Amino acid sequence: MIRVCKLCLKPKDLQDSHFMPAAMYKYVRDPDATKKNRNPVLVTAKTTTTTSKQVTDYVLCSGCEELFNKNGENWMLKQVWNGKRFPLRDRLAVALPLQPYTLSNSIAFSGAMAGIDTEQLGYFALSVIWRAAVHQWDSPSGRKTTVLNLGTAEEPIRTFLLGETPFPASVAILAVVCMDPYSRGVFYMPAQTTGISGRSFVMLARGVQFMVFTGDSIPPIVHQMCCVKSAAKLIFQRDCSQKTLEAYAQLMNQRPIPIVGR
Repeated sequence: MIRVCKLCLKPKDLQDSHFMPAAMYKYVRDPDATKKNRNPVLVTAKTTTTTSKQVTDYVLCSGCEELFNKNGENWMLKQVWNGKRFPLRDRLAVALPLQPYTLSNSIAFSGAMAGIDTEQLGYFALSVIWRAAVHQWDSPSGRKTTVLNLGTAEEPIRTFLLGETPFPASVAILAVVCMDPYSRGVFYMPAQTTGISGRSFVMLARGVQFMVFTGDSIPPIVHQMCCVKSAAKLIFQRDCSQKTLEAYAQLMNQRPIPIVGR
């Protein structure tokens, strides 16, 4: 299928690209091999069902797919809860907390001191948020995803993901490792949040929650806590169950954020 790749903007043979990495769906399959139906549970505003369908479409060329893989996805998929281990949480378990950073009852850690590659962490988050902004995907429920508005940050994010420019000045990412088992068992697609200055978006990937801020009105304290731009490469740890429940509440308010889990 020869079309313009959304990332490099060149006519290429497009791949059947995933919105969320395919391995995320594998991780949420029921581990009990004796069960006939081990498919993930998909929760939407209108239905709850098990399905093997994944959210894909012809969006990226093979070269840009490989950029996403090597700069964030491959690393990230080795860090999240996979049903048996949670390497990112295990790394923080032996790290020393930092003070005086505070984020809603969170504990702050230096990703740099803990040996965590927060640049790949941030790249992964932006790659998924950007995919939600440049294409309307068909979900397994039959509904279309909501196209996110990144504002003036969309083009700087695209060129950053392509490797042409540095991390955008008008973007900040807060990365949180979730301690509650509820948030480890699911992932949900990016959605815009409310009540925060400027544009902000949230997503959950098997125990790792991301809050992405874009625009010129991001509070300075948020920039200082960014996992990519902060001096200590900050990463936080907390119980995320309340935020996950808020995602369900937003879903029930007819805003499509498909939630997949077991």
